[in-house]
Amino acid sequence: MKNIKKNQVMNLGPNSKLLKEYKSQLIELNIEQFEAGIGLILGDAYIRSRDEGKTYCMQFEWKNKAYMDHVCLLYDQWVLSPPHKKERVNHLGNLVITWGAQTFKHQAFNKLANLFIVNNKKTIPNNLVENYLTPMSLAYWFMDDGGKWDYNKNSTNKSIVLNTQSFTFEEVEYLVKGLRNKFQLNCYVKINKNKPIIYIDSMSYLIFYNLIKPYLIPQMMYKLPNTISSETFLK
Repeated sequence: MKNIKKNQVMNLGPNSKLLKEYKSQLIELNIEQFEAGIGLILGDAYIRSRDEGKTYCMQFEWKNKAYMDHVCLLYDQWVLSPPHKKERVNHLGNLVITWGAQTFKHQAFNKLANLFIVNNKKTIPNNLVENYLTPMSLAYWFMDDGGKWDYNKNSTNKSIVLNTQSFTFEEVEYLVKGLRNKFQLNCYVKINKNKPIIYIDSMSYLIFYNLIKPYLIPQMMYKLPNTISSETFLK
């Protein structure tokens, strides 16, 4: 079979023979794409099927363009269109700009979908962290939907939060238990507007930071507590 390059199919229609041949030569996600995908789906990324579960695609939408570009590069062979700009006015009357992108549908994404999707709904299996979450997954989960607990610029609080409001209390307890057992993180469930979030205590900050540091990109440094400077990060 001839080796078809991505740039040969980027502007072709979905029924193009060449595009179908390009997709057929792709077999599975590489290990980085799989591990990062777990973290992204724990965050705000969607994994969806348009053909009743035969194939899946991943969909992304974020405010941070640099992060979007980074993720699209990570999934480069699966993303055929550049990120597109979205504008909307929120309930306060302010303009909100985000960037959207998606992969094409493919059976390679079924492995991720099988971990999360039950009856077309994103769910958390009780063994997800212990069996599948890696430091790379944790880093993308944090970059996607985590941050420091205290955004006061003078704060010395090193606590971290992972936003899990879209999951049930039971599912978040699964995640907390897994983070404690696998990574020895001192964390627990907090309630934010009647929804569960994961709070990682300051005493576990260095453990957490050392786990995710190899995978963080500089543009997401602002999410870290003030005790870690960009100079330290770039060393």
